[in-house]
Amino acid sequence: MITPKISKALALLACAVFSSSALSADNFQLIQCGTLLDVENKRSLGNQQILVKNDLITEIGAAVNAPARAELIDLSDQVCMPGLMDMHVHIMFDATKPAIRHFTDSASELTLFGLRNLWSLLDQGFTTIRIPGDGGGEYSTIALRDAINRGEFRGPRMLVAPTLHGPTGGHSDHNTIAADIHMPVRKQIVNGVDEARKAVRTEIKYGADWIKVHSTGGVMSQLDDPTVASYTQEEYDAFASEAHRHKKKVTAHAHADAGALGAIKAGFDSIEHGTLLQPSTLKLMTKKGVVLVPTRYVLDWILERGQQGSISANNLAKAQLVADAHVEAIKNAYKYKVKMALGSDPIFPYHVITVSMYPLPDAQTFKFSGLVT
Repeated sequence: MITPKISKALALLACAVFSSSALSADNFQLIQCGTLLDVENKRSLGNQQILVKNDLITEIGAAVNAPARAELIDLSDQVCMPGLMDMHVHIMFDATKPAIRHFTDSASELTLFGLRNLWSLLDQGFTTIRIPGDGGGEYSTIALRDAINRGEFRGPRMLVAPTLHGPTGGHSDHNTIAADIHMPVRKQIVNGVDEARKAVRTEIKYGADWIKVHSTGGVMSQLDDPTVASYTQEEYDAFASEAHRHKKKVTAHAHADAGALGAIKAGFDSIEHGTLLQPSTLKLMTKKGVVLVPTRYVLDWILERGQQGSISANNLAKAQLVADAHVEAIKNAYKYKVKMALGSDPIFPYHVITVSMYPLPDAQTFKFSGLVT
């Protein structure tokens, strides 16, 4: 005899079985590609199919074994290619704004601004990005990375260095603020070996994938010198050894050859910009497997803005100083077989970004760069 209690239990069991079955059903998409770029073998293939199971590619070929229920996505008149990667992205900067966002916008506003930019990157085909430091928001980039990983928002895979570390008066400091305006020392200002180690530990505490160090002055900052190294060798050594001890990687913003060389000798994993790198330093990078992320386009954008009178004379002069040398450094990097990765350094508005801005060098792929692990 089936009592009401047993009947209810059976009903609940049936629901549980149905729910389990529904949840376990696999979702398939069959993508029909007119042309498929095979980047590993450097060739293009016609009339290829891609089978996707639960958002993961399981098979690629001229005819794949797709179940009848697979959703067909017809791209027979288009080109299919792997997701693009940008290894130098800032999502909370916009140098066209009249005020410094990090003084005028709250952490919440900056986070929303950053999320919109992440969507813009994803919509343009960038499925993996690295953020080598960003501004404001107290680890907002970490929060965005984690929310995307949990599936709460769509967005690219993110490798994050939360903070832009530099010395007093360097590229990370706000040098135009008057000396008699007393502001708290911001966490990115790091001086000395002990502070360097503490800064690395703090970043790791809050979830950093990478550590970012300003090893020279910059172009778009004020009163610092891009031709001068920011730290002593002991300080570079402290940043690198502490990051590696915690199984993290570390990168250096560097224009001056001396600043890049100090970071390379210390064991840094990559160099950003590298505008003034000398042949001897590039050869050392090749020997040690250090990756160069040239970020060429952003200098062109700064120079264009300068011609329009939209940036300060100081910033324009620094951009002109490093721009011509940068072309020569990139040519030498190819010559000496330095590993290179694509990076945009978008301090410009995200609607400016187009794929044509990202020329991919021959035989230089992210798979082999060592930046994505």
